[in-house]
Amino acid sequence: MGKIPVVEFSNGSLVPGSESWIQASKIVVEALQDHGCFIAECKDFSLELHDTIFRFTEELFNLPHETKIKNTNEKPSHGYIAKVPGTPLLEGLNIDHAETLEECRNFTQLMWPAGNDRFCKAANSFAQLIKSLEAIVMRMVFESYGLEKHYESYMDAATLLMRFLKYQNPDGIKANVNPIAHTDKSFISFLHQANVRGLEVMTKDGEWFTFQLSPSAFMIMAGDGCLAWSNGRIKACYHRVSVREDNQVRYSLGVFSYQRGVIKTPDEIINEEHPQQYKPFNHIDFLCYYDSSKGREKAESLIKTYCGV
Repeated sequence: MGKIPVVEFSNGSLVPGSESWIQASKIVVEALQDHGCFIAECKDFSLELHDTIFRFTEELFNLPHETKIKNTNEKPSHGYIAKVPGTPLLEGLNIDHAETLEECRNFTQLMWPAGNDRFCKAANSFAQLIKSLEAIVMRMVFESYGLEKHYESYMDAATLLMRFLKYQNPDGIKANVNPIAHTDKSFISFLHQANVRGLEVMTKDGEWFTFQLSPSAFMIMAGDGCLAWSNGRIKACYHRVSVREDNQVRYSLGVFSYQRGVIKTPDEIINEEHPQQYKPFNHIDFLCYYDSSKGREKAESLIKTYCGV
């Protein structure tokens, strides 16, 4: 898959402390430091769940507008994302705290008052898969930096926002969905594509890499939260989405991990060689700052403006 490293994640293949774990950890951390991302190949992710979740994603966006706008949340970009002048080809719906079955049920009840148990189970199963992936990836990161004692508190504070996305490039409209390279405001993001490719990430060489379609592949990207937490060691991944085919509808799923409360760079990775670059900050407060900032799409990294030393 080109220059972005691919790491296989499957049951039994990665045992903490094993040779395969150590080798995979090295690849994962180096990729996050170089590119801000890597590809996880999850052979155990069932094709049935892949097909089911995207079939329901299509049904979800076919619901009436008055139903979709019930997906509200006071946090920026955590509720219904309507097609607007800035992003006329993008529409999104979100389940906050998708790692909990209760919140998946609440969202399902909003969208399908008569019930849709299969959607609820599929959404929560997908979120649980991502939660497991995050646990492995972040354990590798914490171990690599000698921060094992902080790992449990990180996982305890992690919450998942699951976003269903629909992109379309209508015939005759010369536009890309989000052609400006940007970084996510999350700590870490997990992206999975359905039927039409579109996600492009920037490599350390400044070249664009197109994430190919695969029912078992996930692009895992570091966000601004991880950049600040790691004291700049880990790069926030620059990426964009382009739907180049006319009349093609692209569905994708994004799961974004946020930290409850304050993100603080561990003292252990601050020293003379790596002086402190970021002050402690509240993750959701930063998201609100980003949402209210003028010309935010043009800013390379608002996290430095927000809490840089």
